[in-house]
Amino acid sequence: MIVNSLSGGRTSSYMAVHYPTDVNIFACVCIDFPSAAPKDPAVLRYCEEKLNGNFIASSESVKTLKVLMLLEQKIGKEIVWVRGISFDELIDREKFLPTWARRFCTTNLKILPIFKYLYFKYGVVREQIGFRLDEAHRAYKKEHELSIIEVYDLFGDIQEVKNYVKKNHRKTKSIIKDYPISTNIFGSRRNNLIDIHWADKEYPMIDDLIEHLVVLNYWKGYSEFDFPIESNCQGCPNKNSITIKNQFAVEPDVMNWFALQEHKEKIKSTWHDDKIRYDQKREMNFTDLMDLQSESCNDGGCNDE
Repeated sequence: MIVNSLSGGRTSSYMAVHYPTDVNIFACVCIDFPSAAPKDPAVLRYCEEKLNGNFIASSESVKTLKVLMLLEQKIGKEIVWVRGISFDELIDREKFLPTWARRFCTTNLKILPIFKYLYFKYGVVREQIGFRLDEAHRAYKKEHELSIIEVYDLFGDIQEVKNYVKKNHRKTKSIIKDYPISTNIFGSRRNNLIDIHWADKEYPMIDDLIEHLVVLNYWKGYSEFDFPIESNCQGCPNKNSITIKNQFAVEPDVMNWFALQEHKEKIKSTWHDDKIRYDQKREMNFTDLMDLQSESCNDGGCNDE
């Protein structure tokens, strides 16, 4: 089984058009914030249908959601949507916010729901990833070889975990905890992680020497595809402070959700390590290239320009 893992950005959408597969899949990061719902009734209805009514809004750009709707029509094939728990639930469970160094959001809200759908339906798959030649370095990171999956969410019963490990002899760190606890790509506070090889990664655009300019030129011919300036979660902590400020003008409703998370009573952290909240950055005047803690989400594992 060959799968296209899509993000709704230019590159993975190009891959969906030029490298057709058996399955196209998109993991939607959902938020429980009605004011950020798509204002276009057709887009909202599409999102609700794709997630069987289990959709309020997304931390991703509304433009991304519309692109996926148009892309499905263009390729003439279904794009399967999956989702995990809401971003709100994840933050409430963790009691702190993801940062560039704590990317448990990507693991729980992107990798885990895609894994659960594909692995239990098809077993080990061939997964095509939309990395271009100019970002080939991303194809060799360990996180794209093995994904760390939350044991309890994965099986629901610890005996099933033990049976799995005994049967498959996968690399295992520890598997004996019988209560739900979150994990992230770098490790676990309570060592209840299991490494499962569930996809053989393939990078067809790297193999065919496709660079960014090729992708940009292709989409110039399709003006109806209005890709967002910033892909993926609009307030991603991998985005620098200047970008975050600009995003409030581009996606104010979604960015208000990000700002509100830093004011939750039980949350003591901020999205950025500088401890300056997003609502403060919205009001700041940046006169130079300060606080460029990262250039974008390019090294985060979920970006697609």
